Amino acid sequence: MTNKIEVAVNSIRLEENSDTPIMILSDPLTNKVLPIWIGTIEAVSIAYAQEGVLHERPQTHDLIIDVIESLNAVLKEVSISNIKDKTYYADLILSTINGDISLTARPSDAIALALRSEAPITVNKDVFEANSIDLIGDKAEDIQEFKEFIDNITPDDFL
Repeated sequence: MTNKIEVAVNSIRLEENSDTPIMILSDPLTNKVLPIWIGTIEAVSIAYAQEGVLHERPQTHDLIIDVIESLNAVLKEVSISNIKDKTYYADLILSTINGDISLTARPSDAIALALRSEAPITVNKDVFEANSIDLIGDKAEDIQEFKEFIDNITPDDFL
């Protein structure tokens, strides 16, 4: 039995009071989501990756993927592994000729890389269960508003 839950990037939202981006990770097997507050630059990079936006010159996350690939390595998995003092920690699992290696990264950077390389995104099961939100309940109006937001958000919303 694995101690990880594979998740998907559901959306990027803006916190109402501060306009701080929140990345919403969802467990496709349940109605639970894990919100992670992230920086604006990372939110834009994630949104670009989701939309398939390519730039004439590589952006930072594109450059990192190019470096990984030029070293004959593959981003095998991104795993949000821990939370300490309200800060999430992630690991980049790279498959190399010498075996797998793990590098610590911010979740937002790790996920920007995962989306560009189509690597799976996982969350430690205990971390997910302790910090996720169940979307089932009496909040049908909130859920509809959330879905409408997801359907209408674009990368330009973060500029």
